[in-house]
Amino acid sequence: MENPASSATLFNHRFAEILRPVFPRRTFRSFEQMQGGYTNINLLLRFEEGEAPVVMRIYGSGASACKRELDLLIALGQHLPVPEIIYADEKGGDAIGPYALYPYIEGITFQELKSRGSREDMSQAAFAMGEALARVRTVPVPSFLASSSPCGSVDEFLNSPVLARRIGAREIDRLQSFLVGPLPQIGCLSDDNALVHGDFNNRNTILQQQGDRWQVASILDWELAFSGSPLWDVARFICYERKARPCREPHFSDGYRSAGGRLPENWDRFASVINAVSAAHSLSRPDLSERFIPDLCELLGQIIEGGDPTG
Repeated sequence: MENPASSATLFNHRFAEILRPVFPRRTFRSFEQMQGGYTNINLLLRFEEGEAPVVMRIYGSGASACKRELDLLIALGQHLPVPEIIYADEKGGDAIGPYALYPYIEGITFQELKSRGSREDMSQAAFAMGEALARVRTVPVPSFLASSSPCGSVDEFLNSPVLARRIGAREIDRLQSFLVGPLPQIGCLSDDNALVHGDFNNRNTILQQQGDRWQVASILDWELAFSGSPLWDVARFICYERKARPCREPHFSDGYRSAGGRLPENWDRFASVINAVSAAHSLSRPDLSERFIPDLCELLGQIIEGGDPTG
């Protein structure tokens, strides 16, 4: 059996070799894997005491995904609080793969704040995240981003044998009944052409407390960004909101509206429709990782039932 201490020493040596040309005057000391990240790996790299740590983002989805996100971060840097790239290697070699380095930003995610913050903290943070998301929709869309719905044709994936196998014929019938009225409204979302993050959730925004207020310090993980309706992002953030124990609403939506974002009059209901479509589309994909299936099935069932999803 491999000695864990020896393995850590080996990895430290490799990272030291990689980082030496980028930081010739720094001495690399250690690394640790950060929370989150299913496709990509985010590592916190530490140097000698007093030297600022750095994040290494390793792209498990390959060089094209790395280049796409790097191009997007460069384009968005003058408009939004996003990671500022220190160095990147889109090829990376066999030892590590494509990666990027950017400064570590002190702060907390909304996921972490939920577990240890007060109700007032969560209210302020949710409001700040709503404001930040409203600003995202005003940023010029880079020309290389595709303009499309993230779910394609609803009819196509509703008839998917993969979806039927995963949720069953009864749930398919219930889903179709749930969506029959709002389908035209879903179709209208494709008429929008705004910047959409694509995965705006509890873990992808860094918050900082400045004085007595929470502010958004950085918006991370732009790999899934596309051009479309900003309502996909707004709905995504509240998909696990519990009506019995709310922690995001109405503060998140109030922040979004206060910064110029617009929501339909029937937003509570329509947000559920958007999230049902998104969950069903994910469950129709043959390449969906098995670890996501139980949570998505539960989320979809709760939305159709009209209950509170977990999360």
